Amino acid sequence: MEMAQIEIFKDLLIAKRSQLLERLGKIEQSKVRKEPLDADSSEQAQELVNHEVVDALDDMEGQELDKINQALNRIEKGSFGVCVECGEDISDSRLKAVPFSSVCIQCADS
Repeated sequence: MEMAQIEIFKDLLIAKRSQLLERLGKIEQSKVRKEPLDADSSEQAQELVNHEVVDALDDMEGQELDKINQALNRIEKGSFGVCVECGEDISDSRLKAVPFSSVCIQCADS
């Protein structure tokens, strides 16, 4: 892969990381309870469900952030765009769809 193309992916990954960090910050802020639970049990149940959804979003965003950081590390090491499973090049179309992908489509399907 050409350096110019790698730089484009690097910029894309850095921008995506910034967006994720901002969203994670907002998620963390929403976890801070400012008021006690509502006295109504149905309201409490809804608040608990909402809290579970926020936790799930936090986990998903954190996992994606880890993958982005790993991709940026692969760029620094010079192994970006190479499948960590089989060693073949990852297609440009896959990287455009999932820029933090560490495996080619064949390895991802198996």
